[in-house]
Amino acid sequence: MVVRISYHCNTQILEWEWASDNELMPYPYFTSCYLIDGLLIDSGAPGGENDLREFVKSLNQDQMIDKCFITHTHEDHAGGAHMLNTEFGIPIFTSQKAIDLLKKGNKYPEYRQAAWGPELLPINARIIDKPIITKSKNFKFELFPMTGHAPELVALIEKTKQWAFVADAVQPKYKMIFGKNSDIQEDISLIYQSLSKLYDFTEGMDHLLIFSAGNGVMQGREIILKKMEEIEDLNKNVHDYYNQFQENGYSEKKLIRKIIKKLLGRESIIGQLTQGDLSRENLIISLLKWKKR
Repeated sequence: MVVRISYHCNTQILEWEWASDNELMPYPYFTSCYLIDGLLIDSGAPGGENDLREFVKSLNQDQMIDKCFITHTHEDHAGGAHMLNTEFGIPIFTSQKAIDLLKKGNKYPEYRQAAWGPELLPINARIIDKPIITKSKNFKFELFPMTGHAPELVALIEKTKQWAFVADAVQPKYKMIFGKNSDIQEDISLIYQSLSKLYDFTEGMDHLLIFSAGNGVMQGREIILKKMEEIEDLNKNVHDYYNQFQENGYSEKKLIRKIIKKLLGRESIIGQLTQGDLSRENLIISLLKWKKR
């Protein structure tokens, strides 16, 4: 297993990253937890439980976790919550939309187990629907829904500090999404809408920092605008190519393959390993369902 710890904003924020070293993975996929003044945002993957336990034990009195907020129910974000609650008595909080899914747990496909470890255990979580104030009362986090990657995903935003903890709601590059037969169904139009709402909400935050899960820290509110423009360009190009190729009488499947080749080269190795659950094909299909902008 691979564990990395780094600090941000003059050590006010501790980032704990974890990835599996499973040889079946083409490269390590990292997920992140962020610890700010006793508040832990997300809890890593089930496979990282032992490493997370050792991390919690290593914390000094000032760093101790007094609450954990789960941004959404995917296993790489909620995987350590059962252990944190049962072994350390740390209360777990989440949104209304996530509560039933967390309490149920989840057994997911083998390819995700290779990345994140065994099944997600049921979590005794509590609903929170108001801003989270940390133990020193120095930080106040607004709950900001960002659907698209997951219907229940909620980002945490500290307006005064201009920090946005967005989990997987903002990606470095939009090349593939979940779909097909997966229990995770991403929607690129909803992702775009969430980005647009985040851009509006952060107006005036000239020094915004966007903390992602496993993809580092993005600096500047203009990053959100660039992500929106990236998706707009994809949307336009996909519809333009679809109309162009449709005139040649290709089948729907061949149309999508040709669009992938034009825009993204070919289907990714991840698409093959996940039997299409996480693929470029899903991205093209989702863009086609969303009318041309």
